[in-house]
Amino acid sequence: MPPKGFTCKQCGNCCLNLPDAFSTCAHNDDIVRWEKEDRYDILEWVAFIPMGPDHLIADLWLNPSTGEDASRCPWLRKLPRKNKYVCLIHDVKPMHCREYPKSRKHAEKTGCKGF
Repeated sequence: MPPKGFTCKQCGNCCLNLPDAFSTCAHNDDIVRWEKEDRYDILEWVAFIPMGPDHLIADLWLNPSTGEDASRCPWLRKLPRKNKYVCLIHDVKPMHCREYPKSRKHAEKTGCKGF
């Protein structure tokens, strides 16, 4: 949950310009939720990388056609004739995205204008 006083301006900065926003890993709870909700459209953009006998990392946003990292979040869309963006998976977006920004300082450091 974003910090108190934060309001998203839909500028897209976090999804367009911050590599750690779209080139990161999903939390296990995200994977379980997406499987439970049959969100295979999302899961096909996730690469499961073995990190030991009983440990997988869910690397986010690998293009299912090429296997390459996405150059930006594949779920971000610009609103027609506006300088605003929407997340197509807002209701089920990864925990990493839901928790952005972590603080006012984090927002300022990363160029977020939500305060």
